[in-house]
Amino acid sequence: MDIIYPLKNNHEETLQLLMHSRSIFNHPIFTLGALAAFMYALICLMFWSMTTTEVLGINAFIKPAKFGVSTSILFLTFSWYSNFIPRVKRKSFQRFVWLNVGVMAFELIWIFIQASRGSLSHFNTSSTFEGVMFALMGIGIATSTSWTLLLFKWTFRSDFRMHPGILWSLRFGILYFVLFGFSGFIMGASLSHTVGSPDGGLSLPILNWSLEYGDLRIPHFLGLHALQLLPLIAHITKMKGLGAIILSLIYGMTCMSLLYVVLQGNSPF
Repeated sequence: MDIIYPLKNNHEETLQLLMHSRSIFNHPIFTLGALAAFMYALICLMFWSMTTTEVLGINAFIKPAKFGVSTSILFLTFSWYSNFIPRVKRKSFQRFVWLNVGVMAFELIWIFIQASRGSLSHFNTSSTFEGVMFALMGIGIATSTSWTLLLFKWTFRSDFRMHPGILWSLRFGILYFVLFGFSGFIMGASLSHTVGSPDGGLSLPILNWSLEYGDLRIPHFLGLHALQLLPLIAHITKMKGLGAIILSLIYGMTCMSLLYVVLQGNSPF
């Protein structure tokens, strides 16, 4: 199926052209991967209700459920994004697809295994094997995140066309996705996501972000999901290019401020 290229700078025409394709989420592998990740999250929620196994004081299956939902959203975003990839970049994008699916499948499977054992999946070097698995996850995520920089480059091509507000939001979203994705290596270097205290303790429900100390997962999460939030806001508000740039800059400064706050060991809440 040919990729649809919205050629007008008109918001409604862009959406109409997309809707005339078979689906907004046109990439079959990413779309199926999103469905699989969502089913994975549902299974984790089922285990959440059935088991009392805990890790760091919370149910062990909360974490894999959150990762499943996050992966599903990410894959749907890239499936939508595939509508706009220039024809000459399709083969490169296809390699990007398989890399991401492979990396996330490996990570989700390992997180589930460790949850079922009541053990940490991340920051776990208690055994040689678990240390190797944690390192492999880090290598995989670093590779897929670095490759995403290519997508940021593609959005500046002359044949990469969509409504200016959404386009600028997407550009900044990819940039923040990469930048704050690599903030995960701060956590990896210290084998902890909490600054000023060991992991665990009083936290927000479900999200489990610390209410007492700095938690690097907060800017990490907001930066990663800028890829969805910024374009979505631009679409809902029918924002123009300049407005999207201003909003994206404010969003980025907010994430950087949060990173600074949590690195001082303080909770923003």
